[in-house]
Amino acid sequence: MAKNVRAVLTSFRAYVEAGLHAEISPERKAQIDVVSDFLDQAQRLLETKGIHPATPVVLVGAALEEFLRTWVESDGISLGNAKPSIDTYAKLLRETDKITKQDYKDITAWAELRNHAAHGEWDEVSDKNRASLMLEGVNLFMRKYGE
Repeated sequence: MAKNVRAVLTSFRAYVEAGLHAEISPERKAQIDVVSDFLDQAQRLLETKGIHPATPVVLVGAALEEFLRTWVESDGISLGNAKPSIDTYAKLLRETDKITKQDYKDITAWAELRNHAAHGEWDEVSDKNRASLMLEGVNLFMRKYGE
């Protein structure tokens, strides 16, 4: 009897140490950690003199897109014929009630800012405060839905 209890407890310990008891899979956790690292890099860029705000904006946008993409994939949500993009992922997550209406609006605004930066519309992304607000918003969004 004691031998069986020990075996069960040993197995459960291995299960917990592998992160399998968590609500999210170890793979999803690793994906979130990578995206979080991108956001940390964006923060450092925002704090670096001489770096145009477009640089961290593009990085934050890429991190957001990766976060949304892996979320959609891990939940088994089909893109259908839609083109993979921040807007597509946000729309699908909204349609499946995974995010709120306000989250959807925020994501749309962040995607627009990222697109301005990616297309060289420098006047639209020259404000460091706006880039900082995007970074903070994406960080909060990821904390809300990432764990």
